[in-house]
Parts: sequence; C-alpha cells; structure tokens
Amino acid sequence: MKKYIYLLLLSISSNVYSQQTSPTFSNENDAPKYFVELNETVIVESRVFKNDTFRYHYNQMKHYVKIVMPYANAAVKMFNEIDRITANVSHKERRRYIKSKEKEIKTNFEDKLTALNITQGRLLVKIVNRQLKTNCYDIVKELKNPVSAVYYQTWAKLNGINLNEQYKPEDNKDLEQILKSLGY
Repeated sequence: MKKYIYLLLLSISSNVYSQQTSPTFSNENDAPKYFVELNETVIVESRVFKNDTFRYHYNQMKHYVKIVMPYANAAVKMFNEIDRITANVSHKERRRYIKSKEKEIKTNFEDKLTALNITQGRLLVKIVNRQLKTNCYDIVKELKNPVSAVYYQTWAKLNGINLNEQYKPEDNKDLEQILKSLGY
C-alpha cells in the first residue's frame, strides 16, 4: 500500500512541474492565486495470477490483442465512414459504394486476415463489437443482406466464433483490462 501511495505522490509531483500554471487575481489587493490542472492518473494494482498457466494465457491474449487492434480500428473507421457517407444516398448508390469498399478491403486485408488464427478472429469480433456497440451479425446484415449474414454466422460457428454475441465487459474481464491498459 505504501508503494502505491508513493507512486501516486510521485506522479502528482512530476505532473505539477510539467503543467503550466497561470496566475489569477480575484481583486487588486490580493496576492495572485495559482491553479494547476493535473492529468488524470490511473493506478492499477499489480495482477496476481493463480498459476503460470493463467499468466501465460493472459500474456498471450495481450499479444493477440496487439496484433488484432489495427484491423479492428480500420474496421470501425471504415464502418463509420460508410455510415457517414451513405446516410443521405439512395439504396442503389449505397450498395454500389459498399461493393467498392468491399473490393478495397479484399485487396488490402484479405491475406492478412486469413493468416489470423481462430483465437485472434474471436478477439477481433469481440473488439469490433465493443467499439461499435453492436454485433457483427447485424453489421453484415445491414451492409450486405440477411442471407450473407446467415452464411457468415454459420461459417463462424463452425470455427467457434459467434457473430451474434453481444459484448459484455463483465463476461470479458481480462480482455477489458487489456484494452484499458493499452488505452482503448
């Protein structure tokens, strides 16, 4: 406990000297009052694992998340872009734009995504669900059609991935902790 308090005081003192201060005067006779705005500091206690197997699985998940995050960020960015651009266009123009984006995805990411293992794919689906606050099944159904969504859901189920699963932070505590530690 003393170690954490020491770290807190150390981080506050280093932040105080690195922040800009500006004097404010309440009236002419008073001495200047300085206000300092500090950055938020999060202190997390060190993780204690039951055994080395749990530590290995946690570290492997963290490694996999680092591999998958660029693809998840690209997917979220592209989905938001598609929603923004196709908000006020006709259904036919929307389909044409989505097909062009699909071709772009295949040229840029198909070989990289097929190289992911099943665990990385499962993490990718969970992270996209978390970032977009909707499940991948609904995204595919919206962007393509319900038949394609059922096809991809069936294929994913055969590989142990559920596209229709909602992301719940309480069910994915390790993943949530890893994402927060990485700044997401």
